[in-house]
Amino acid sequence: MEQPTTSLTTPAGVVADAGGLLASLGEVLWAARGSHELVGTLEELETVRSQLAAVELAVLAEIDAREVAKTELGWGSTADWFTHLAGLSRREGHRMLRHAVALAERPATRAALVQGAVSPEQVGVVLDAVDKLPTAESVRARGEAFLLEEAGRLNATDLARAARHLVEVADPERAEREAERALDRDDRAAHLGRFLAITEDGAGGVRLKGRGTVEDAAVIRAALLPLTTPAPAMDTGMDPETCEEGRDPRDHGARMWDALVQTAQHALDTDLPPECHGARPRVAVTTRLDVLRGRIDWATLGTSGAATTEDGLELAPSVVRRLACDADIIPVALGGKGEVLDVGRTCRLVTPAIWRALVCRDRHCVFPGCTRPPVMCHAHHIVHWADHGPTCLANLVLLCGHHHRVIHHTPWQVRLNPHDGKPEFLPPPRRGRPAVEWIRNRPRRE
Repeated sequence: MEQPTTSLTTPAGVVADAGGLLASLGEVLWAARGSHELVGTLEELETVRSQLAAVELAVLAEIDAREVAKTELGWGSTADWFTHLAGLSRREGHRMLRHAVALAERPATRAALVQGAVSPEQVGVVLDAVDKLPTAESVRARGEAFLLEEAGRLNATDLARAARHLVEVADPERAEREAERALDRDDRAAHLGRFLAITEDGAGGVRLKGRGTVEDAAVIRAALLPLTTPAPAMDTGMDPETCEEGRDPRDHGARMWDALVQTAQHALDTDLPPECHGARPRVAVTTRLDVLRGRIDWATLGTSGAATTEDGLELAPSVVRRLACDADIIPVALGGKGEVLDVGRTCRLVTPAIWRALVCRDRHCVFPGCTRPPVMCHAHHIVHWADHGPTCLANLVLLCGHHHRVIHHTPWQVRLNPHDGKPEFLPPPRRGRPAVEWIRNRPRRE
């Protein structure tokens, strides 16, 4: 007798028909069903879920073995195709493919999944644990049998805990290897997250805050620790008479700070840092001549004449005079409103003299809202050199790298105000309305 042709003759047809039957349950009014029926339905659904997972993983493993996704469907990998098909995250898609391949080699685990005796999540725990066991098949088979037995009474979370214990017992050295890899990961993370910040503390000083790798710390400590040896009080700048038996009054933290400053000063004195804008790196301070000569007091100085470094730190007059005792003095003539009047001759390139004048005038990036210090800035030609713009102070503004690119690649415009010579910017128009107002940055100090 000839069998009628139905959808049940193909695996896809069986799944489709099963899906149709399950879809009909969507119309069931579960509130009208008894508790026993609700519990029984859920139990059967969990069995079916495990059986569906067994079929899905078996089919996925075969598709991967044949490289169907690559050769016939045009995808880069089976994992990419399956992730897209199932709407999974990339991580979950790769995880399921890995489990599908591993399940094909573990018939006992696959049989338990087909029977609905274990959940897909428990199978994932078993497969991951077996993969971590020593490669001897006898050891892996015994570990697999133990975990499948435990799965009958443990949920996936507790089973994972038992699996970790099994791996530790079967391969005690693995924990050490994983700990070493974890340290390597932490070291890489520390390297990628390295930073150093020097900020004013609002009380006349600064704070250092940073993070780096243990290797970085070893280098820094190796350079600083030899300089932290306690010294006689007379060598630390302290009054020997106020120190007990002339001992070094500094604690370890103070000696570390002094060692850091001493190391940095040594680097500057020996030309170790690279040149910057054509000049050797130095602590550059902008101040008034009467401050340098000691003819004005800090209390009467006011913010308009405060002595500042290139990165915006304010210095007391006494500190400026102490620094000037062992420094190169570079005069910059300022007008009554602080405008730069004379920095010597100019040339085609931004010379150290022009750079110092530009820093003196602009103090930081002049783009509205930005205060990045000069060490992070470029000298931008308002009229480009290629368009016959001169390299002189009247054609330059100080811009950080980001805002330098903004000016070059967006409709933003910059000019020097014709009345006071200060940089100002014209924003691009918004929503079809023309931009008619030039705006300027608010400097740290006027």
